[in-house]
Amino acid sequence: MTWLAIAGSAIVTYIIRAFAFQVAMPSALPRRVARYLDALPAAIIAALAGPAVLVPGGALTRGPELAAAVVVIALVAWRRNLLAGVIAGVATVALLRLVLAA
Repeated sequence: MTWLAIAGSAIVTYIIRAFAFQVAMPSALPRRVARYLDALPAAIIAALAGPAVLVPGGALTRGPELAAAVVVIALVAWRRNLLAGVIAGVATVALLRLVLAA
């Protein structure tokens, strides 16, 4: 399954990068295609990280990772800033692990 995810990511990444050459052409992209390309990075990250966060090792997690995922989703939906969401998620995991370990 891991190799399938890696191969799928590689194919999608290659297509996106190859498609960038088409974007550089003088013709404008249709609005739907532009919206699709804008949403693609977040969708790829969610598809790769989601199962690892929610069901690591085949069992549903109830630890800090799930709380961090909720924080990331809420922050990205609110601010539309993926980097801020990732930073907030890492900080949430770090703080909850520190608090829960004590």
